Amino acid sequence: MLGKNPEKKPELFRPMLVDFIDHEHELVLLSEKIDWNYFEKEFSPLYSKVGNPSHPIRFMVGCLLLKHLYNLGDETLEKAWIMNPYMQHFCGRVFFEHEFPCDPSNFVHFRKRIGEKGIEKIFAYSVRMHDAKTNTSNFVLSDTTVQENNTSFPTDAKLCKKVIDYCNKIAGNEGIKQRQRYTKVSKQMVRNTYNGKHPKRAKAARKSQRQLKTIAMRLIRELQRNFNAEQQEFYKDLMTLYTKVVTQKRNDADKIYSIHKPFTRCIAKGKAHSQYEFGNKVGLITTANKGKKIILGIKAFLQTPYDGHTIEPLLEQMETGGQKLPKELVYDRGGRGKSEIKGVKISIPSTPRKKDTAYQKQTKRKKFRTRAAIEPIIGHLKTDFRLAKNYFMGETGPQINALLAATAWNMKKMMELLKQKIIFLSYKIQIMLFSNPVFKNKLNSGFC
Repeated sequence: MLGKNPEKKPELFRPMLVDFIDHEHELVLLSEKIDWNYFEKEFSPLYSKVGNPSHPIRFMVGCLLLKHLYNLGDETLEKAWIMNPYMQHFCGRVFFEHEFPCDPSNFVHFRKRIGEKGIEKIFAYSVRMHDAKTNTSNFVLSDTTVQENNTSFPTDAKLCKKVIDYCNKIAGNEGIKQRQRYTKVSKQMVRNTYNGKHPKRAKAARKSQRQLKTIAMRLIRELQRNFNAEQQEFYKDLMTLYTKVVTQKRNDADKIYSIHKPFTRCIAKGKAHSQYEFGNKVGLITTANKGKKIILGIKAFLQTPYDGHTIEPLLEQMETGGQKLPKELVYDRGGRGKSEIKGVKISIPSTPRKKDTAYQKQTKRKKFRTRAAIEPIIGHLKTDFRLAKNYFMGETGPQINALLAATAWNMKKMMELLKQKIIFLSYKIQIMLFSNPVFKNKLNSGFC
């Protein structure tokens, strides 16, 4: 059953939050700008009409936004929330609270409840808050990056060791007696593979790696022999995954780099300090106008599509969110391919045509230089808004994390705009007061 927001009624011995917080604080301004009833209407049908009351939707959505706005985890948000009255006011609380209202695991259940579509609605709302700004842009910018998954650096030895441990765990849960568990032996074999390129360790490392594969396949076959019909059907996908992990070769397509996140892909970065990244590709579209740029679309891909093939899904996402498609999209040379998608012109850097005038050449040069503005946006999304690493489980995890990071970026820009408006208004009031002759006379006479 859906829980209700706390009633804003004063109490005798408890001061209300609105009585002692600064009403010009950016979080207070943002909480007044957001239409919380919109989220209530969208997500309330997902709750039952019977049972124990849940936590209010405003509290849950507010916590999701705060998590990415201030680069906090589900557990670390709890400590920050208790210390910060502005966070509590943002989440709709009336009085200052010394305990966190729920367990951090409730955020997992809430994300599963609203799903990827619900997170997209939150992101689309963050874009609509900037409607006046997004409609003034004649062209938009687009690029891709890699969102790494929270996985260990993959090696064949470590993956085989994980398969051995998982097989032992399944056998223990199902009460299957094994001939040998290889717990200590496999541990030492993994140690033998460390620094395997050293001339004195190479032979032992190769031998240990072969033995780990042999042991892993032996345990998989032993489980398959001892499973009954029901167990075989239940563990069918897992056994297929474990077999693929152990038997995969270096040049195989769709290799498995993580057992708990099998959708992880190896993407070549092309940089000396980090040649490869293990995660998923993310494409995004931003505004190109001067000032604060807004993210209009963001999408994570489970496969590794060519950069030019990420444009159409992003434009479709903009259409689904009720946005007007731009006239032109500026991309780097990775966007080669179609010159027009859904009526949007795709522009990439190229040598100027002979018939171009000096003005046209200058306009194109300026446009492609503007495209570089998307690079620092990607950098800030990774360092400040949790796009650097995806900690969510499941195939929807990369997309949910990317959407929440982009939502936090848009909300942060709105907070800065609201704060600037307050400063401008106070400055304007001061000018009006000091220009008033009556106020001047009182000031000179020492009345003020």
